[in-house]
Amino acid sequence: MPNDYRQLPGQPRAEDFVVEVPAFEDDRPQPEPEPPAAAPELVAATRFAQSSHAAPTIRRTQLRAGLWIAGVPIAVLVVIGVVQVVLGATG
Repeated sequence: MPNDYRQLPGQPRAEDFVVEVPAFEDDRPQPEPEPPAAAPELVAATRFAQSSHAAPTIRRTQLRAGLWIAGVPIAVLVVIGVVQVVLGATG
């Protein structure tokens, strides 16, 4: 009978349980690099070009807010004017 089973194995080493996982590749779109700080016109043009391809959510929000701010008072004035014309014609 071999001596394989007469002695217990030693304690496991921590290095035996370390698993190295390769880092995943970040496939998200990266922003374009900033142009040199010495050219402010180029910085402004680059930022404008980057924002022109984005969804115009800010413009839509501003338009909606503008319509509410200007449209509601104008609508109220129109209703008051129509009421005055109708009451003026009958009175």
